[in-house]
Amino acid sequence: MSLWHDIRFALRGFRKQPSFVLLAVTALGLGIGAATTIFSVIQNVLLDPFPYTDAARVATFHVHNVADSSPFGRSAFPPSEFLEYERSNHVFSEAIGGSFEDVLYTGSQGAELWQGGGVTSNTFRFLGVPAMLGRVMTPEDAKPGAPPVFVMSYKLWVKRFNSDPGLLGKRFILNNVPMTLVGIMPKRFTKLGADVWLVMKVDPADPVSGQQFFRFQARLKPGVTLKQVEADLTPIAHHLAELYPKNYPLKFDIRAESWLDSLVQQFRTTLYTLAAAVGLLLLIACGNVANMLLARATAREKEMAIRASLGASRTRIVGQLLVESVMLALGGAVLGCASAYAGIHAVTGMMPEGLIPQEVEIRLNTPVLLFSIAIAIVTALLFGLAPGIDLFKIGIIRHSFDPRLRRNDLVVACHHY
Repeated sequence: MSLWHDIRFALRGFRKQPSFVLLAVTALGLGIGAATTIFSVIQNVLLDPFPYTDAARVATFHVHNVADSSPFGRSAFPPSEFLEYERSNHVFSEAIGGSFEDVLYTGSQGAELWQGGGVTSNTFRFLGVPAMLGRVMTPEDAKPGAPPVFVMSYKLWVKRFNSDPGLLGKRFILNNVPMTLVGIMPKRFTKLGADVWLVMKVDPADPVSGQQFFRFQARLKPGVTLKQVEADLTPIAHHLAELYPKNYPLKFDIRAESWLDSLVQQFRTTLYTLAAAVGLLLLIACGNVANMLLARATAREKEMAIRASLGASRTRIVGQLLVESVMLALGGAVLGCASAYAGIHAVTGMMPEGLIPQEVEIRLNTPVLLFSIAIAIVTALLFGLAPGIDLFKIGIIRHSFDPRLRRNDLVVACHHY
């Protein structure tokens, strides 16, 4: 009953000061909303960008020209080099390769050009993402005599074929070769940004793949660091430079990096800077609301003194202030979640295509929501306790025992209460 009484009392007080409530909730809501938006972006872009299994241990490397000030280098290799790096290294447990390839689809309505991804037969097993419909391609599909099959992306399936599940098992003419569709991948599977994926053999003697360049990615063995990768691959690279001098600069080094860093390193610092900025904004918002509450509590000094004189304990008075602060904080949290939802949609809409990995899905997720709720709870506790303690220090004790307290003040305060 006392809690319900405190809530009703707080609502009556808020109705008398709507501008104060509006300012406090807006300041807190915008602070929480901005922080939640940026932290959601960081969570989804930097911490959990891929739907793939054990993606944090996947690494890549590039051959960097020492004379070039750019940090980038060649990270795709012809089959002969790809196979040598795969065979001779001591730091990777498994490697995969991928190559961009235009795919010409010939249908009843004419020909269409799709963006294809030629992948090694172990790619889908390596990434660990099952098909949404049907199955993925396996090493069995790359064996001699196996019927040609392919897998389609979610995006192409929805836009071009209207999400028709009846496509599975149908034959398509791709690059003038009849191929059977065996699977539809989930929305977040966008490896190589392809519309369709086909098995590609990494074979120097093959007339098709022998002319391709394959991006090399591999899973690190347990305990292996990127520095050890660079040290292990350097002698292999120098050996290949002697065999294929046209493919290597005169002076070069090997630079390894994680798969994630190869995609997001360029704006990692920017995101962390934004996170620090909005974190400071949230602190400023909390500080401003705390000062507003303290000023409001100081203005109610006489009211609190009379309540104490009537027998209200310190715990009871601080509890009342805490309830009011919790209600304001919850209002700010609700507004913050709404503004975060709108902010995430705005940020997603403003991001140029290709700026972040296509697998990234920026959304409000459970950890970020729990973080926002925790901010609201902590803020409520700080807002409620600090003004209450200060009131007792500066006013309540003095007024509670002030012999000059007038009966008229008591009547006015009781009427307000």
